[in-house]
Amino acid sequence: MYDRRLDAIVSAADLGSFSRAAERLCVSTPALVKQVSGFEAEHGVTLFERSHAGVRVTPAGARLVEDAREIMRRSEAALRRARDVDTGGEAVRLGVSLMCPGRNTLAMWPRIQQLEPGLRLEIVTVGDLYDPRTSVMGHLGEEVDVIQSSYSTFRWGGSCQLLPIFSTPFNVDVPRTHALAGRKSLTLDDLNGMCVRMLRHANDATDQLRDLLMFDRDVRIVDAESFDFALFNEAEECGDAVLTSGAWSEVHPGFVGIPLACDIQVPCFLAFPQTPSPQVSRFVDAMRRVLSEQGE
Repeated sequence: MYDRRLDAIVSAADLGSFSRAAERLCVSTPALVKQVSGFEAEHGVTLFERSHAGVRVTPAGARLVEDAREIMRRSEAALRRARDVDTGGEAVRLGVSLMCPGRNTLAMWPRIQQLEPGLRLEIVTVGDLYDPRTSVMGHLGEEVDVIQSSYSTFRWGGSCQLLPIFSTPFNVDVPRTHALAGRKSLTLDDLNGMCVRMLRHANDATDQLRDLLMFDRDVRIVDAESFDFALFNEAEECGDAVLTSGAWSEVHPGFVGIPLACDIQVPCFLAFPQTPSPQVSRFVDAMRRVLSEQGE
């Protein structure tokens, strides 16, 4: 298997910060710095330029990171094949995160396993799907096989296949001190005069609603680069609302999610590779049968 210090190097390159990389890998910052510095000293190569603003990969570091990603993918694939032989089953890896917990897929798993008893389900934690440096959506079949998520044609168009699972309404999350926090539901007219933060290209439905609010309503839109707690912290400080849906609503304790009454809803899909492995094809076919059973 590969040198595990490559995890620290790749994460630091992705995030431009040793501390953020340490947070991602659930280790202390000094421990991560020791891994990177030890690797540099052992192999006589400088991988990062350090500064108070963070770290930046050197040309040598960029080349190593590029090669390291391929090494890591190949090692993971080799280990996965060994595990399949050892356990006598075929694993399907479901990518999950705080914002994409995959609850509906997990709820269907017992029935899927009845239909396909030779399959195993592995849960893999993934990073921000909307950060091009860390997203696995365009690389399904490498680190992760399937993900339950909404879908953005702008971000991921053509990169994977989609199995529709359900649709969910939009919510408007407002600070608990907001004048609308006690409302049971909101209309588009209720948003007039408000500042609403949303992740542009989060999915096709969000983009459709964004255009509607911008051109047909008196709503100030603030586009967010990523959907995380920093977005909510800043919105709470400014008294702004955040457009959410599904599992994204009420992830921050300082906000209350209020259903938005409108004709636009967010479809949720199971995303899987354009050329799925045999076990992923069986998993998807079984899920399709479960959805058909639920619709009867």
